[in-house]
Amino acid sequence: MSWTDNGPVSVPPQGVVWAAAALVGLAALGGVGVGFRAGWRDAGRPTVGGADQAQPDSAVAAKPIVDVAAIEQPPPAPAANSTSQDEEAATNDIAVKTAAAQAIQSKQATSTATIDEILTPPSEKPQAPAKPTTDEQAPGGPGKSDVPF
Repeated sequence: MSWTDNGPVSVPPQGVVWAAAALVGLAALGGVGVGFRAGWRDAGRPTVGGADQAQPDSAVAAKPIVDVAAIEQPPPAPAANSTSQDEEAATNDIAVKTAAAQAIQSKQATSTATIDEILTPPSEKPQAPAKPTTDEQAPGGPGKSDVPF
């Protein structure tokens, strides 16, 4: 331990301090150099794998393991234009029920209660504070007061 102006403090020798400072400075300069080198390199921006990328000579083109033949879809059947009256009545009945359901769903909610008022049971609701019938006045009347303002 050595004695400094502020009291007994353990400090390393002066040479160790300068060596540590030099190492930190060199590491900082090295980091700056690596950053500039990475910023100035000639490589362009990387692209998502596409046809413009060069493939090495030893690369093998991918081939499917199994060739699946395309399945031919049958032509669509001609639509039947004859509808029975039962089908038309069912369609009209569904349309009427759908319209009624949409009318009910489109109405605005008329409740003014908040979610807290809805979910709180009556046993937990606080009582409304009672208002005093008359306001209290300071003792000594309204004209006298120790407050300067």
